[in-house]
Amino acid sequence: MTNPQQPLTAPRNQQVGWVLFPLRVFLGVTFIYAGLLKFISADYLNPDSPAGVLKQMQGAATDSPISFILTRVIEHASLVGITIAAGELFAGLGILFGIWTRFAAAGAFVLSLSFVLTVGWGTYPYFFGPDIIFMAAVLPLMMAGDGGYLSVESIIRNRVKLDLGLQSASEITPAVDKAIARRTLIQSGAAAGGLGLAGLIAGGIGRKMNTASPTTSLLNSPSPTVSKSNQGPGGRKIAKVSDVPVGTAFKFTDATGGPAYLLQPAIGTFLAYSAICTHEGCPVDYDQGAKNFGCPCHGAQFDASTGSPTSGPARSPLAKYKVVVTGQDIYLA
Repeated sequence: MTNPQQPLTAPRNQQVGWVLFPLRVFLGVTFIYAGLLKFISADYLNPDSPAGVLKQMQGAATDSPISFILTRVIEHASLVGITIAAGELFAGLGILFGIWTRFAAAGAFVLSLSFVLTVGWGTYPYFFGPDIIFMAAVLPLMMAGDGGYLSVESIIRNRVKLDLGLQSASEITPAVDKAIARRTLIQSGAAAGGLGLAGLIAGGIGRKMNTASPTTSLLNSPSPTVSKSNQGPGGRKIAKVSDVPVGTAFKFTDATGGPAYLLQPAIGTFLAYSAICTHEGCPVDYDQGAKNFGCPCHGAQFDASTGSPTSGPARSPLAKYKVVVTGQDIYLA
């Protein structure tokens, strides 16, 4: 004969929660730290900083498989940056404290996936990129949640059950279960809002207090480095002559980390331009047939021989770089 006094929380769920708890702590702390670091950073929202979100998006937009999305939102880079920072903060708080854990883990997965497809896309071999590891790490939490172990949501749910006078699982009817779920959702939502607000306030205070300028990227994409191997008489080596056949364009990264193009319109003649549209900062594309640069965001066109705007809303020419050819190597002066 079975005992009708069944426990309110299944022991197996508790065991799963206990096993996943170290992962929750690591991921929660890491995502909270990443979000706060972006809020506090003096460079993150600075459009001129190589470590800023705008430069990171501009650099990623040239090769990312989701460049069609990046080129549409890049003019709102600050809003995107704040959304990323807040998303990391909220996901970390949810995972660490056990509030809407599956939802928080799903948010962390989406953020990590977006980094893999943008700033981490060129990483080779793939396992050198940290974001793909975070994608895999949050999957158990997406599938199993927190198991009710050291979870704020579980504590709230058990308190709701006690408030309703429930003593065992056998007393929970479908109607009662709906009432429990509704009250738990409301109360855990309030707890999540409170934690999120506290996190945003902490980030805002940290930003006000911070006067340092970080020197490393906050989106996991390294700034261009200069070493003896790529230095030459003219400056930093950007390509070989064979990389730029006559009439074609070659993509490279300028000194600030932004995308740029190197062209050879005629034999022995080399031109280099920034790939950043002077209208709203979107990366331009090179049209080999038309011999011009086109901005996919608002339709600006630039003459490839001069960089001057020919149509559309842009009024200023593309930034032009001086290049030096030494032997078979091309350097950015």
